[in-house]
Amino acid sequence: MTLGIDMVDIARLRAALGRSPRLEERLFTKAERRYCASKPDPVMHFAGTLAAKEAVIKAMRLGRLVEWAGRIEIGRDDSGAPTAMVTLDADGEPVEVEVSISHERDLAVAVAQ
Repeated sequence: MTLGIDMVDIARLRAALGRSPRLEERLFTKAERRYCASKPDPVMHFAGTLAAKEAVIKAMRLGRLVEWAGRIEIGRDDSGAPTAMVTLDADGEPVEVEVSISHERDLAVAVAQ
């Protein structure tokens, strides 16, 4: 697997989610939505989660986000560190991918390997 990196503009995602409320359901799993909603600024966490999904897609050379958004789940371990689980096919066990997420002002960035 190669390295993947992605950045998401938090304000741009906030506007997109405001224009299209169903976008949240299309891009994020139920567990991801629950995690982000528990935070003071959910959109900041949605942006980090989205950046992590895109970074995983790039690292694994999977294809388009719309095809993979529901098959990649960004979770948190007991220490709060992000983890990515990718379901490659309907019958397979999820594959764990290392990810790191960071936020800086108006950007969320993630790296996957």
